[in-house]
Amino acid sequence: MARLATILQIVSDVSLELGTTQIPVVQALGSADQDIAQITALMGNVADELLLDPPYRDALGDGNWIYDPGLLIRKDRPTQDTDIVLFDPRLSISGLKYRFLKAKGLEYGEEQRDFIARLNKLAGRNAPVIDLNTDDGRVQ
Repeated sequence: MARLATILQIVSDVSLELGTTQIPVVQALGSADQDIAQITALMGNVADELLLDPPYRDALGDGNWIYDPGLLIRKDRPTQDTDIVLFDPRLSISGLKYRFLKAKGLEYGEEQRDFIARLNKLAGRNAPVIDLNTDDGRVQ
């Protein structure tokens, strides 16, 4: 698994990749910039979708997808920029990019494909392997 990232790092990467900012973001939560505020708000939508399927449903079944390094607890929503997202950072970035573009009414197909492909790749890493040669077949 990739190194985990903070809310601020993920939002900053998304805004730089989309071109909504030209320099790294210094504040995500509570930002006065409308695009940064929207990207941050969409993080919950990404989390909701990721918690529906493996591997995150199995690993984070309690719905707590944020780790607060100051309080040493897991929680279900970010409260500060230094909170750590317990998802693959690239997956979070891809999910935020496609949702942001979709919310703005722009073309988002490529970003959505990137998100789904990465999600499937991560889900397949720990998936059980079924040997069809040893399967007894359908039970009737």
